[in-house]
Amino acid sequence: MKKKIDISNYKRKGMFEAFKDRDMPYLSTTSHVDIKNLKPFIDNHKYGFFISISYLISKAVNLIPELRHRIIDGELYEYDRVDPGYTVLLEDETFSFCDSCYFEDFQKYSEYSSTKINEVKAKPDNGVGEKHHMFFITNIPWFSFTSIVHPHDKVYASIPIITIGKYFKQGDQLLLPIGIQVHHGVVDGIHLGKFYTHLSNFCADPALWLV
Repeated sequence: MKKKIDISNYKRKGMFEAFKDRDMPYLSTTSHVDIKNLKPFIDNHKYGFFISISYLISKAVNLIPELRHRIIDGELYEYDRVDPGYTVLLEDETFSFCDSCYFEDFQKYSEYSSTKINEVKAKPDNGVGEKHHMFFITNIPWFSFTSIVHPHDKVYASIPIITIGKYFKQGDQLLLPIGIQVHHGVVDGIHLGKFYTHLSNFCADPALWLV
């Protein structure tokens, strides 16, 4: 479900109007999230790494209203929940899109997402339908990165794109690059800071969430 936001009473009206029609309205950041507690936990429980981290990402995204804001036909809306869409690597080294669903219950999320991933591996889907109720997660486990920018479609410009990179050791930390690209008309740096804080906290104590 979504509700229309009254721009005249929207506290970010000035920023929204300043950025909504720009050719390049995007804000793209990368931060390294420490997963030294998360990785052994999911290994011990034999959980899939991508399913686990995508669940925690989805949980963090849904906690922040600005990451659920979408610009549709020039109007601003807020969704009560947004669902993840993935890129899934295929055997021939191409990829498929995969529309999933966010559930607060991790086991339900894991089962549903695994089923959807297996479905697109058997029958790839590269269609582009209505996606405003979603956000996108792409996985690049072959290398680490410090910045990344994605292709964009103006129609879906306000949909966040989150990228997972290759984790690496640094001192006593196990760091995972997480990139996020958002529309600056609806999201500011403070909201990205909240996203990374939530995600870092989830990864620090996975036993509270991955049950």
